[in-house]
Amino acid sequence: MTQSDYLQYDGASEAHAIDDRGTLAYLETLGITGGALQRARTAVGAGRAARFEFEDGDARYCDFCFVRLTGGEYDRLADGRERCVRCSRTVLSTGSEFTDVFHKVRTNLEVAFDVTVRAPAVVRMVNAKEIARRSGERFQPTPGVDARVLGFAERSRSGFRLYLENGSPKLAAIATLAHELTHVWQYTHWNERAVLARYGKRNRLPVYEGMATWVQIQYLFCIAETGFAERQEAYALQRTDEYGVGYRWFLDAYPLRRDGDVRHATPFHQQLPL
Repeated sequence: MTQSDYLQYDGASEAHAIDDRGTLAYLETLGITGGALQRARTAVGAGRAARFEFEDGDARYCDFCFVRLTGGEYDRLADGRERCVRCSRTVLSTGSEFTDVFHKVRTNLEVAFDVTVRAPAVVRMVNAKEIARRSGERFQPTPGVDARVLGFAERSRSGFRLYLENGSPKLAAIATLAHELTHVWQYTHWNERAVLARYGKRNRLPVYEGMATWVQIQYLFCIAETGFAERQEAYALQRTDEYGVGYRWFLDAYPLRRDGDVRHATPFHQQLPL
């Protein structure tokens, strides 16, 4: 065996001469067990088994990535939102950074879900006031999670337009883009009359927003942003608006694949999503 054959351990013919169980038993008799690596593997397994939940009371969370804030190491924005150190360090501050993230999300979304998403005619970063004006959102900060809308997609005669808030942290921008690109796909692939006939006008928003919320969470699992995906899921499950109601509908129909391997078990590949 050469020095590089360690990569083929248990695959090279010489490896069959090793008594795995006997070696382990011998090492255990020497007290070589419960080391740092074993403890790390156990901790990782326990972390995967335990689902994230928001704490009650006055616990503070980053309003962008929903991570728990401890101590005073976070930034408070002018509108009252609180932003963790990681999000502050990854703010998209230039047009080129935003363009790069947009193209990566669009490409990865198409690959992950085996779909084609039409490129919007306009993709632009705008200020927070413009986002609030176009979305009609009224924002009121609280000690808990205050996830304000960071972007939106709209239809126009010239095509689709996608807007993202200037200065969004990278991870929050990725989730927002996955959500809004899903709307672009819906606008180009769904028959609006058929959707309304099937679900009714009162359920239109839960269907549209529910799928987009499901996609943004599943997409985060697809790109191995597991922690953020679980926090996004916990937040969606506690919502009582069209986003939360719709998300629970889609979650029942399409259980999340936490390993990221969605294949065709998605609402993208159904004539009607539910």
